[in-house]
Amino acid sequence: MNQRLQELRQERLRLAPAMRNDFEAVATLFAALHAYNASLNEQFALADNWRPLLREHFLRTHETEGALWLLAWERERPVGLLLLESHLDSPLFRHRSWAELVALYVDPSLQGAGLAQHLMEEAKNWATQHGASHMQLYVTAQNERARAFYRRCSWHLIQEIWSLDLPPEPTSQPLLVDPSCEGELLNNGHHHLALKTHTQEDQAQSKAYTLEQEAR
Repeated sequence: MNQRLQELRQERLRLAPAMRNDFEAVATLFAALHAYNASLNEQFALADNWRPLLREHFLRTHETEGALWLLAWERERPVGLLLLESHLDSPLFRHRSWAELVALYVDPSLQGAGLAQHLMEEAKNWATQHGASHMQLYVTAQNERARAFYRRCSWHLIQEIWSLDLPPEPTSQPLLVDPSCEGELLNNGHHHLALKTHTQEDQAQSKAYTLEQEAR
């Protein structure tokens, strides 16, 4: 174990599953992570309404068997976040059960102290205990520091997501229909956290519309 991390753990650093009252700590670290990603590539900026969406997802999943929300605390200050979710892909694929490393973030004041490696070990242990055949993650292509860290942790590249920026069309309307959200048959290739909240939001809107029609 890194000596600095060992000293911190003995003095004031602790890991604990995030509880219901810890959402603000989770949101603070989640925002810092994605602010950094967005500074590298604006495409990864969070939506204006990200906080209530994240809160809904957190409250629904933080105590479930299929997710791990883990916080690192330096005394009373949150300094690290680990989010893992288990997934089961379409029966089209042979290796269906896997774990997604949705978020891994360490406060800049503790980067290089070994906390990220410790959180990674927690992630591997959790995924193994939950029967996952492998873990996957999404990492911003410009985030060289993160890419180097994952390589040191024995992660390897199996797929690349390529993007092509398109010129704006003033008269066009964004497509609000996503066939991949209609079923479980194909792996849609999107961030599963985003997919879940997006799908739930659509279902909630649909339910509200149905109730409104019934009330008339």
